[in-house]
Amino acid sequence: MDATDLIEECYRRGWTDGLPVVPPTPDRVEAMLGDAVDRRDEPIALLAPAGGVATREKIAANAVMAGCRPGYLPIVEAAVRAAAEPAFNLDRVLTTASSQSPVLLVNGPASGAVEASGDWEALGSKARANATIGRALLLVLRNVGSHRTGGLDHATLGHPGKYSYCFTEHLALSPWDSWHTERGLDPDRSWVSVFSAEAPLTIVDMGHDSGAAVLRTICESLAIPGTYNAYFRQDLWLVLSPQHAGLIARDGLSRADVALHVFEHARLDPDRLRGRGLYGYLDELLPPTWLDDGPVSIVDSPDRILVAVAGGDFGGYTAALFGSGSTTTAAVEAAARPVTTRSAS
Repeated sequence: MDATDLIEECYRRGWTDGLPVVPPTPDRVEAMLGDAVDRRDEPIALLAPAGGVATREKIAANAVMAGCRPGYLPIVEAAVRAAAEPAFNLDRVLTTASSQSPVLLVNGPASGAVEASGDWEALGSKARANATIGRALLLVLRNVGSHRTGGLDHATLGHPGKYSYCFTEHLALSPWDSWHTERGLDPDRSWVSVFSAEAPLTIVDMGHDSGAAVLRTICESLAIPGTYNAYFRQDLWLVLSPQHAGLIARDGLSRADVALHVFEHARLDPDRLRGRGLYGYLDELLPPTWLDDGPVSIVDSPDRILVAVAGGDFGGYTAALFGSGSTTTAAVEAAARPVTTRSAS
């Protein structure tokens, strides 16, 4: 078969996400495995909903299809392990009618080694590492965990993050240490965190020059009755642009202060929730007993809020990633190889 025939064969076998993939030929998979080729059969994770065993070779094959460089493989493996953690609840994430999709935050030396982007277009399509690492995880979930549109995936609408959803922080312009470091994780290691998130909601505030005013805009924008956070009150990711983060830090606030402020001020009146959204649908299954306690926070604890800093050095924007469930984290167990490593092509 020529290259076009091989690509079409991947479509025929149902291995793609709708976009063309790099055919995972044996030589490409071996190049992706690199020094780990002798451990190709090692199981990395057991993946819901089908209970598929994600071996290192299967992960490598999907990384090839996603367009990853060989050096990205340790990061993809860490993402797979994080998504397989029971707290992530992968079975629910991949079979829900909601539009959630795993989003990845990569930090530590590995993000620099593979040239992951945390600046302009951090949540977009600028960097190969962001795009292909995020896509590789989703292809693994599709092809090993049997997460397929029209099959076990019943997302009513979906969103573009179901192709790829991966970024790193812009630490050079962040007023704080990395999120992972502030959570007590080893700053000398690399980490991947995964969360089941909706498409980003962009919050703009360029009219104020104080952190307090920016936080007020953010909190008022987050108090939306129709999000999953309004009903399940679980994790929420906030991605602050360096401009927003800088204004907030200039007011003397830490990342933990931001999370506490959002917990205390991004609240909904119970009358805006009763009989609406999921409460109108799931009242008998999930009695909303906390509605009798006054205004309802969109999370049940400040610890539920992840505050990251990413984006270009100009622009007063914050992205809110609503979702449900818990954020899970895994260490990158092998050193990510620099991008100068020979490509698996």
